[in-house]
Amino acid sequence: MRRGPLGALPELSRNARRALVGVGALAFLNALALVAQAVALASVITTREGLPLLAVAILARAGLSWATESAAARAAAGAKEELRTRLLAKSFERGPGWIAERGTAELSVLATKGLDALDAYFTRYLPALVTAVVVPPLAGAWILFTDWPSAVLIAVTVPLIPVFAALIGWYTEKRVRKAADVTELLSAQLLELLRALPVLTVFGRAKQQASAVEQIGEQHRKATMGTLRIAFLSALVLEIAASLSVALIAVGVGVRLVHGDMTLMTALVVLILAPECYLPLRAAGAAHHASEDGLEAVRRVAEVVDHEDKTRPRLPGGAVHVDNLRVLRRGGFAPDGISFDVRPGEIYRLEGASGAGKSTTFQVLLGFVEPTDGTTFVAGDIAYVPQKPAFAAATPRAELELTVPGAEDIEQVAHEVVATHLLDRPITDLSTGERQRVAVARALLRVRHGATVLLLDEPTAHLDPVTSRKVDKAIKRASDTAAVVLASHREKESTDDETFAKVVTDETQPERPKRLPVPWKGAGLGILAAVAGIALTALAAHLIARAAEMPPILTLSVLVVGVRTFALSKGVLRYIERLVTHDETFRLANRLRAELWLRLVRTQRRDGLQRLVEDTDTVRDLIPRVLVPPIVAIGAGIATTVLFAFIDPAAALTLGGLLLAAGLAAPAVAVWTERRASTKLARGRRQVARDTINALAAAPDLIAHDAHHRLLARLHAEDVELARQTRRQAFGTGAATAIVLLATGAAALVCALTGNPVLGLVPLALAEPLAALPLAAQQRRALREASARLQFDAPERPEQPRGKRIRLENVDVRWPGAAEPTLRDLHLNIEPGTHVAIVGPSGSGKSTLFALLLGFLQPERGIVELPRATWCPQEPMLVSTTVRENLRMSGQHDDEALREALRKACLPEWVDRLDVVIRPDQVSGGEAQRLALARALLHDADVVLLDEPTAHLDEPTARRLLQQLREDGRTVLHITHRPDEAARADLVLDLGTPAYR
Repeated sequence: MRRGPLGALPELSRNARRALVGVGALAFLNALALVAQAVALASVITTREGLPLLAVAILARAGLSWATESAAARAAAGAKEELRTRLLAKSFERGPGWIAERGTAELSVLATKGLDALDAYFTRYLPALVTAVVVPPLAGAWILFTDWPSAVLIAVTVPLIPVFAALIGWYTEKRVRKAADVTELLSAQLLELLRALPVLTVFGRAKQQASAVEQIGEQHRKATMGTLRIAFLSALVLEIAASLSVALIAVGVGVRLVHGDMTLMTALVVLILAPECYLPLRAAGAAHHASEDGLEAVRRVAEVVDHEDKTRPRLPGGAVHVDNLRVLRRGGFAPDGISFDVRPGEIYRLEGASGAGKSTTFQVLLGFVEPTDGTTFVAGDIAYVPQKPAFAAATPRAELELTVPGAEDIEQVAHEVVATHLLDRPITDLSTGERQRVAVARALLRVRHGATVLLLDEPTAHLDPVTSRKVDKAIKRASDTAAVVLASHREKESTDDETFAKVVTDETQPERPKRLPVPWKGAGLGILAAVAGIALTALAAHLIARAAEMPPILTLSVLVVGVRTFALSKGVLRYIERLVTHDETFRLANRLRAELWLRLVRTQRRDGLQRLVEDTDTVRDLIPRVLVPPIVAIGAGIATTVLFAFIDPAAALTLGGLLLAAGLAAPAVAVWTERRASTKLARGRRQVARDTINALAAAPDLIAHDAHHRLLARLHAEDVELARQTRRQAFGTGAATAIVLLATGAAALVCALTGNPVLGLVPLALAEPLAALPLAAQQRRALREASARLQFDAPERPEQPRGKRIRLENVDVRWPGAAEPTLRDLHLNIEPGTHVAIVGPSGSGKSTLFALLLGFLQPERGIVELPRATWCPQEPMLVSTTVRENLRMSGQHDDEALREALRKACLPEWVDRLDVVIRPDQVSGGEAQRLALARALLHDADVVLLDEPTAHLDEPTARRLLQQLREDGRTVLHITHRPDEAARADLVLDLGTPAYR
């Protein structure tokens, strides 16, 4: 692993190398301006001369600060763009199997929030680091030229600061890694909970998970606060070392002044420059903890990027050859010795029971899985329809354009699979059957434009018979030019509307921001820390002024004690303030996350992961940057103005006016110059995060169609726009920082004319609290928007009384935002114990009926009497844990009950696998459906709602499963597209045309 303050950045990022050179040059110029300002200010205080030089130095430092901030922000944006592009490109190169094993949520967090930590590295740590290399030697050289005893003291104490920083940094390295692991784990666990949210709601266990969400957040808080305690301790040691060193120098200078060994002007120059020898090192140490998260993200990116992978080239032609293919899977082979050859004009049908390895065979042909034995050979470009299609675009049309750019026959292909009316609808609004038709259209479009191998994994499993026949005909036509391998359990396949989609999108309903609590304890401690710093400067200046009068040395003892006291208290107060503020905001974030989970339970929103992770972290990170700095700046400004009023009322008025002007003008200029860049930046980051997780989730589909290169290019374009907004924001922040430096410099210039060192030096100490105001103003809107997304209105729905039968009279049901009700004037009366088959074409309202029965939708009108229901959805919604814990999502059951449920679900071979950890992508479609059915059967309910539970099962297993359900004795509502299953039901509810009779 690459060590050092730059880590792997110079090798991975050209922007990082350029930033190092640019910031170094600016730091050198700033050091020269600093020395000029110190000499000129001391001259003005003592002789009233040097005003032009002081004015030029103040202007130069303001301009150089502006340039440094802009250069650092540009470098941060460019480096993130480079690293994110390389990370995603390498992830796609390593394949969907690696992505699934590494974790989609974890990778997306690394690519977004992880790399966003580089902002603090470039804007805070790197300038401080470079300044620490350049400024102390130059300032120290000037002090050596004017007062060698002070220079010797600086030379002895300055090296202690990096030594302390290194020792504490080594100690915190492992803690930073642990905190990064916890952050990724937090996202992964929340993703699992969100995946299971609908079934947890049905089973009455969703609200209970609020405590689990809070517990996960608490683990994250403890891990991060443990790291911050050590990281802030580093800043405390550096602060105390620097402050005490400056105090010792001030005392030594005072003693020499008393004895007449130096002039007041020399003493003032030393007093001004001495802190600048320590300040860069102290700033670098204080910012080091902010850099650690960014460098840890870089280290993890380097681990991915540095890995060598061999990609299997696709050969021209059009043929599939498989010979004795075997893949080891869960202690057995699936497939086990399959062989076949397919050429253009031929259709080979893969058959076998669920779990026999059909989907695994496709994964081998695509190059996603390595075979255990046997050989495979694919010649030609591939088009692929998976069991569970995933999409990276927002609409079907955009998805098809991404697959084949510039295609002019999109409408024709969509017409072949009855999907023309779907092209411009949001993919998130499509049912499972509609999504499957889009996936088939995507593959057929590839065949029309050159693909010679067509792989289809149960392409009509979720379609009604009429649509299924049309899709089958389209596939048959495609086989004229392509070798087709088709996995299927029956000739005519079928399902229907998926109630919940996986693609992350923004919801458009209005959201009103609510006031966030201010961390007053932290803000109060921040004021005390700022006042301690100002008092240190004031007492040190007063000590020198008194010493210049050559009084008895004992008369200075109180001032000496005061200087040392405030030198210690400043660092301690700052340390406590940081811990208290961060702890307060972490606790608030955990509470907001738990409350948000309850809102998601009530609304079933589809963008929950971004809200639970991205928006919660945004609120947590921005509260200390937006709400606290204005309070600290106001408190420090008032305290200093009051101090000046006791010394010189005219100086107090001047200082107060300039501080007020800077406090208002700097934030206003920052907001005006950026032109809403902060808001656009926050939205852009959400867009990048959303597209990144969608891209990683759709990796198999994208790689199979060779569309990931185009998607990466699109993501890169979004990153470029994000970088542009970052540069615009940095321009505004830099301009505002320059205004702060000009205002404090002007106050020092005017007050220096009084000849009082206290009045001349103290205004410079106010630059630090005022400098945080511009960024706070810029980020206020982003904080409000993130807060609104966390605290959107979601009123509690009253619990409906439950009966034993299903009774609906004159019921209208409408999806939120829909122009018309999906179901109108619905009448239904089902007695307990009845087995009902629900049939109808895709989009006829079958899943809408289930959403009503489950309580996800409320009727617009009519009389509704509903019993307690359990649910086996189309999407099994399994989570990455043991079989036991997946089944216990429906309630606490002993192992024997779990085994009996597995037998009822026709999974007898799974009864001894309760401790096996599964990932949703590691089980076949049929196995996943039966696990979900076993989970549903365990729930204590009067009605069992089944949404195509046999879609991925062979006919014998499907018949056996339905027979088991009839013997269960409960009321069963069963969505099906199989005519033979509908024929065996007690009642058939046809929501569409009579195509099933």
